[in-house]
Amino acid sequence: MEFLVEEESAAEALKPLLAKIFKGERIRTAIRQFQGKPDLLKKLPQRLQGYAAARKRGEDIRVVVLVDLDMDDCIDLKRKLDAVAEKCGLVTRAKCGEEGGFHVLNRIAIRELESWYFGDWAAVRSAFPKVTQDVPRAYKVNPDLVSGKCSDAFEKILRMNGVRISSKPEWGRRIGPRLSLEGNKSQSFNAFVSGVREIGRTP
Repeated sequence: MEFLVEEESAAEALKPLLAKIFKGERIRTAIRQFQGKPDLLKKLPQRLQGYAAARKRGEDIRVVVLVDLDMDDCIDLKRKLDAVAEKCGLVTRAKCGEEGGFHVLNRIAIRELESWYFGDWAAVRSAFPKVTQDVPRAYKVNPDLVSGKCSDAFEKILRMNGVRISSKPEWGRRIGPRLSLEGNKSQSFNAFVSGVREIGRTP
């Protein structure tokens, strides 16, 4: 199973997360990181065409694309991602038939990957013990609903608590292994986990 992500930070966070999701299962995963969202979106058609060709040769390749929403419209972005896959002849989650088989799962972190961290504050506290016990009030119920740049807010909170690490990949390396598969307040995180489980089981 191939995972296409925008950048190194997402790759670092996903490595341990995928190990948890597929624990005990014989599913091989590979994470392909790009140089940001524009780079991923630019190269996505060619990459998916390659996967489609491999499937025609009989290879059982499944693909998960993960991008940040940023300031895009969620429905429009999802529609565009699905359209690229379908144009390459791949079946998306949205278009799967009654038998439920699909090859491509497009998932969007709303608004950024850091929303997933806010959604599991215990993981953040375990990675950075200096941070306050309680998640900031704005992110308490559903961090996906908070507007603005989530990564900036996350870095600001770390600094306020004496943590001088501004490297997103380092955040991913430290927090990723600690993210729980259950109970995250970010709905986009939960949609990612359930979707990955589903594409892993799809015929």
